[in-house]
Amino acid sequence: MKRSDFRDLLSRRVLLFDGGYGTSFFARGFADGPAERLNLEHPEVVETLQREYVDAGADILLTNTFGGNRAKLAECGLEARIAEVNAGGVAIARRAAVSTGDRNVLVFGDISSTGRFPVPSGEGSFDACARIFAEQAALLAEAGCDGLIVETMTDIKELKSAVVGIRECLPNIPLVAQMAFDVTGATLTGATVEVFAALLGDLDVDVLGMNCLIGPEPMLPVFRRLAAASGCLLSVEPNAGDPRFDGTRTHYEMDPLAFSLFAESFVDAGASIVGGCCGTTPEHIRAMRALIRDARPRARIVRRSQILTSRTMCFDVSTSDFMRVGERINPAGRPALKERILARDWSALVEEAASQVQEGADVLDVNFGVEKLLDERAIAEGILELDRAGCAPLSLDIQTLPFLERALREYPGRPLVNSSAADRASLAPKLALLKKYGGMMILLAMGESIPVTAVERMELVRSAVAIAEREYGVSRDRLIVDPLVMAVGAGNDPRVALDVIAACREEGLRTCVGLSNVSYGMPDRGGINAAYLAQCVERGLGAAILNPGDALVTESLRGALILRTGKLEGAAATRAKEHENPLVAALLAGKSVGARKILQSALDAGTPPLEASQCLLGAAMEEIGALYEAKAIFLPHLLFAAQTAFGLFDWLNDLCPAQSASKGLVLVATVQGDIHDIGKNIIATVLRAGGYEIVDLGKDVGADAIVERARALAPGVVALSAMMTTTVGRVGELASRFKEEGIACPIIAGGASMSEELARLWGVHYGGNGSEGLALCRRLIG
Repeated sequence: MKRSDFRDLLSRRVLLFDGGYGTSFFARGFADGPAERLNLEHPEVVETLQREYVDAGADILLTNTFGGNRAKLAECGLEARIAEVNAGGVAIARRAAVSTGDRNVLVFGDISSTGRFPVPSGEGSFDACARIFAEQAALLAEAGCDGLIVETMTDIKELKSAVVGIRECLPNIPLVAQMAFDVTGATLTGATVEVFAALLGDLDVDVLGMNCLIGPEPMLPVFRRLAAASGCLLSVEPNAGDPRFDGTRTHYEMDPLAFSLFAESFVDAGASIVGGCCGTTPEHIRAMRALIRDARPRARIVRRSQILTSRTMCFDVSTSDFMRVGERINPAGRPALKERILARDWSALVEEAASQVQEGADVLDVNFGVEKLLDERAIAEGILELDRAGCAPLSLDIQTLPFLERALREYPGRPLVNSSAADRASLAPKLALLKKYGGMMILLAMGESIPVTAVERMELVRSAVAIAEREYGVSRDRLIVDPLVMAVGAGNDPRVALDVIAACREEGLRTCVGLSNVSYGMPDRGGINAAYLAQCVERGLGAAILNPGDALVTESLRGALILRTGKLEGAAATRAKEHENPLVAALLAGKSVGARKILQSALDAGTPPLEASQCLLGAAMEEIGALYEAKAIFLPHLLFAAQTAFGLFDWLNDLCPAQSASKGLVLVATVQGDIHDIGKNIIATVLRAGGYEIVDLGKDVGADAIVERARALAPGVVALSAMMTTTVGRVGELASRFKEEGIACPIIAGGASMSEELARLWGVHYGGNGSEGLALCRRLIG
């Protein structure tokens, strides 16, 4: 199917996806093994369900290939049959997707996570993930599907890798991209709805949407946020409420009629495709069909905004009075920073980033400065460390084209590319990267040389904007013009750049200057910079690359903005919140040296090493765990702080060899049949960072293995994770085995499918999150 035909269809009427597969198969008695195995062993079961969805009114059938990528199939021994699984999934859906009256049912190949997040959230690489997704997409397309959907993604970098990988091999197939958000509108690894809308809105997808995790009622306000932030066509597939396990089977609480009543609300909010996820059945889809019938998509007003993002942070350029771009991640004139970059000591970048944000920087310019002495791997490492530290959105001042592309592949947000000259030869390759990976770009008002007059510079700017819009589909609101401030000490006229700023303002183009250029080679540079910045702001400047720690420049900017806007509030730079506990602040910033100094001061004051380990460092990590559970920070930040803490724990523990510095031993595992390990990994990280010794048995661990290790190791606690509704009963089975065999060790159980009710039923302790698990371990182990 052509993408244009698919978009045309969505412009005429709202389409209906089918419902849940895994939960439906489970309810029909097929609970063992992955659902994809049914394509090979029981295709009639899959076809029967899909025919029921067609009869219920579904316009689009998803193939039974949700976990059909190579990484997922390898976990269940089906890797060698990847082609059969995916081709079979398409063939089965094709048989079921018969035409019904004037309704032609489409078949979309279903793709989801590899289960191996790219670094820093996991251990996979971007390129490896992209290859895995491209392989499955090619198999589905070759088998004859009409389009593709990538769904239930919880890491935005993995979703980006999926889209990039698919488009590198299949540029012309319709593509839907969906993420799974919680009730707060954030994913597990911290991407908000707005981050998702900004980045994926740039990428080459046809429909953006959300599915899974929550029911229609809590999903509706989250979906409305997406509709307000994105101009793309939208899709939505909520769960049928929350899962309930009655001790025998799992069911979802929302009946078809109650579920379907939300369909009209999603359509009114802007959905072009609606459907159901976990717990929804053909009856849910039938009820939705009866309500939406042949509804037409609703028109909606979307404010096109200029948003830059990191993984977890957004900065709206278009609504801000001014964008402060921190300039100090740049080794020019700083030999010590240059040596650290060459040694690939990225802590300097992380520390500089944190300091500039604290001083008021909205965006951070990254200039490695010694590109000829580096390679792509070094560039990737630097970007990954800044991502791991959870810093502000980045401006990528990287001039070597392959290096810039590597940075764009690794970056999980919508960056600012700094920069490109306005001539076609310079512009074309960077516009191509911008179109492929997303972001905004600084456009230099110059060609092969720098024009002397403002009129000549504006002619180049207009020509470049036309090339971007007409030839690359990059809208003018994704471009920021640099009017080119030249050194006044070299005899250049600073008023030329001022005239370009004013002209751009008249044409609705935002401008950004490299402020320190004006004073190059002059004494009293801060005073010159401050005075010139005030003149630029008066002419309409919207951004500057500057030193946010220069008090004179900062105060000048504040005064100029008050005079320009008339607003006293918000004229000063917004400073990042400092944590009251300096050890917490140091760990979150990755400042291991600073954290060690704090702990050493305590040791010097007489604090015993064991107390420093458990009551200072352990308490700091408990506070960080609480910040994670409150969603003040997200998974990458938690892991980054924990990695910083691990070395400090080892150092303190080595100082007290005569006594155990560990608070106790905890055995962790994901139960049999469940191949999800993110929850297990989170609790293991939180507990280890809290001072506990961890033995990790892995995922899909049988009861015999857990019982054997529990008897042999005598841990203080066994912590179990059960993410799937089909496997949560294993927790109850293990609790019974422990009682039968006289193992007195308490069990903590958590995961998406666990609840307080089930914990009471089975006589285990419920740990709904990492902080609760940590508190339970403190109480149970003593």
